[in-house]
Amino acid sequence: MLDDPGLYGPRWALPLRVGPVAGESTGSFVNRLAHGNGLSLADFLDRVGQGEASADPQRVERYPQCTEMYVNGAGLRYLAVLADRSPGLLQQDLPSLGAGQLLVGAQGEAAEWRWPWEPLAGHLVRYCPLCGDDLGVGEAVWLMSPDSWQVCLRHGSWSDDSRGRGPDFVRLTELPEMATAHRVRQELAQRWGRAGEELFADAFQVAVYWWTRMPDTVNWVRRAWTAGLDAREMRAAPLVIYPEAAKLARAMLGFERAGQRDAADRSRWLAGVEQLMAAWGVDVAEGRQALLMWLGRHRLGVPAASRPADGCRLMLASGHERSASRTGSLGQRSCLTWQLGMADAEM
Repeated sequence: MLDDPGLYGPRWALPLRVGPVAGESTGSFVNRLAHGNGLSLADFLDRVGQGEASADPQRVERYPQCTEMYVNGAGLRYLAVLADRSPGLLQQDLPSLGAGQLLVGAQGEAAEWRWPWEPLAGHLVRYCPLCGDDLGVGEAVWLMSPDSWQVCLRHGSWSDDSRGRGPDFVRLTELPEMATAHRVRQELAQRWGRAGEELFADAFQVAVYWWTRMPDTVNWVRRAWTAGLDAREMRAAPLVIYPEAAKLARAMLGFERAGQRDAADRSRWLAGVEQLMAAWGVDVAEGRQALLMWLGRHRLGVPAASRPADGCRLMLASGHERSASRTGSLGQRSCLTWQLGMADAEM
């Protein structure tokens, strides 16, 4: 018999245990926990505290793919009992249960949950279904991702936060340059840590600038069509620009490691990247403004001496450090969280 929460919350776990997927949204997890135990999501919510939801059960069932569920401290304790996992373990796997994401209220408060109109931070991105099959997951899983898309190298797929517009997943068999680009991103992060991650973020932001002004660039149109996407659809942008962003990130790494930042050095680096742009089919005159902005943010400060991968350290310029966030999406982790064309773009 399933436990009645009663006045002080649930006393026993639900009969069927459901393990969370690392990075999963709270809403996705509770949805799977409810269904695994023969409950609708609306019925489950009554067991994990108080909140307001639609009177239409079918609409409630769609919540996990549209928004995120947030709870307060008491709600976390209730959920931990029902899931038969400690609150700390749930917080390790479900990012929206972190201390900074819990609903704020008075100590000793009643358990509460909320489903805001949209997630308060990040994006709901579909988890690779083949990875889900490997874990024995029986239904769709939604991840809380800093960015609106994810790449699964293991199964060669790309997914995003779109709903009902085009394919749910893009197979990368015919787009091998996408997998290569993702490996470059991983290598930058593994070898250079935060600096590598932020250089990729900077390169990606530059490529976004290019795409917004030149979406008809031949390489990008070809990739979009191969993926079954409309070339001018915003959804296609992260996928089609990924290879150029990865190559540009390597060029930016070379600039940072050289540590030579006077006007002549910046001009030489810019000329080299403009040659790359021309080879990629990116209009140089239209696209160089973003590179000038990046150089403006990276012209001050000298990076620390670089050492091999077993003990490397690379400090980015002070102009970058003042603008980039340590966490969040690629846009937030870049120093180019724009408005481009404003100030410091001089050589």
